[in-house]
Amino acid sequence: MNQFVVSLIVILIPGIIAAVIADKITVHSKWNSFKFSLYASILGLATYAGLQIIIYTYDLIEFLYCKKLSWSHLNVWKSAISQTQNISAGETVYATLLSLPIALFASFLINYKIFNKIANKVGLTTKYGDENLYSYYLNAKEVDWVYVRDIENNFTYQGRIESYSENDHMQELVMYDVTVFRYEDSEELYSIPTIYLTKVMGKFIIEAVPKENLEEGEKNDSKKTTN
Repeated sequence: MNQFVVSLIVILIPGIIAAVIADKITVHSKWNSFKFSLYASILGLATYAGLQIIIYTYDLIEFLYCKKLSWSHLNVWKSAISQTQNISAGETVYATLLSLPIALFASFLINYKIFNKIANKVGLTTKYGDENLYSYYLNAKEVDWVYVRDIENNFTYQGRIESYSENDHMQELVMYDVTVFRYEDSEELYSIPTIYLTKVMGKFIIEAVPKENLEEGEKNDSKKTTN
């Protein structure tokens, strides 16, 4: 087998693990096979780069005590450049262990949109992130209590979003602390602990509940309790 292919497979072992973890804990549009392979390669290189930085740091600490500086390079770089069989199993194991913190750090950058925020501040882009607006809106911190309008069935659901998902055809919502109203006259019908809703793309109308509406509802509930 070609040495470059072997080196790439070794790099991808921690990269695949990091990509799987990042895929599970980040909000993003669906990755196709090309994107997953690309991100696995990037994260794999990042794990080995992180391992190299740790080794260089150890070399510098040793220099402070021994006054002799000698840089220790990973064998994986030599293998990729010189086409030799210098792949170290130990390096692969350490890089695999490092894949977890690398994945968590990458997920932090994605979920909090660090690069987008920096680019927005310097005027390079107005793009908000990688996910669609449906996920972006429901994932916003300020969106807590919501109204979900089901106009076709004449219902309005007030509650909190527990989870959500969508594919090319359907949108799904799970809500809790739900109060159901008739849409046309806003008459309260009943309350339930949780509800699962599914609709064809674009059939949900979702609105953040204003704070004054929540405060008014709490006052009405307290009056009912007192009476």
